[in-house]
Amino acid sequence: MKSMHSTRNAAVGVLIAFSLIPSWARADDRAAFVSVGLQTLSNSPDTEKAIFDNPGGLALGVGVSLDRGERLRFGIEARRISRAGERAFAADRTSPAFRLGHPLQFSMNQVVASAVYRFSKLGPVSPYFGVGGGVAFWKEESTIAGLAEKASGTSALVEARLGFERQGRSLRYGIEGGITLIPNAVGVGGVSAIYEEKDLGGLFVVAKIGFSRK
Repeated sequence: MKSMHSTRNAAVGVLIAFSLIPSWARADDRAAFVSVGLQTLSNSPDTEKAIFDNPGGLALGVGVSLDRGERLRFGIEARRISRAGERAFAADRTSPAFRLGHPLQFSMNQVVASAVYRFSKLGPVSPYFGVGGGVAFWKEESTIAGLAEKASGTSALVEARLGFERQGRSLRYGIEGGITLIPNAVGVGGVSAIYEEKDLGGLFVVAKIGFSRK
């Protein structure tokens, strides 16, 4: 329940930020957007493989952006990633893991501020490259012998992304991919410590739909 409240509060904060974008920006320079896609923990591949069945979890996001001229875009967004797996154990970093039969629910909320450079159009499509930084709030919950075990943490993140966007009069849509780095987030216990993996980030790909403010 707490994580749901955190996600809702982050989304509300993003929408408030949209309404407070400076008045010197032209109305058509501002947009709100939603995103949906997959985000992996590929920076810790052995840990991800040990706990989860699939190499990626559903990522949902909401954000706002401000264009400055034809090239620059600044934005802020909130994302949530949820995954279900099982606790696992490995004898050492070179050994395969085996699952313990204890369900594990993992969730992560991210708040990211970004700067994007948009290149010249390729027909109707605008390619772009961006970098961002922010904070990740993660939590895992599992039940062992009827007892609930929880762990959580907060870590800084950085990311790089490459995307393609098609922009109409008031609607913009596209796809982007990239990599998120969340170093030193885990690795002090559990199977991540055995495999000596510390980064909760990884590759991601999302589809985005934006709505310009007129």
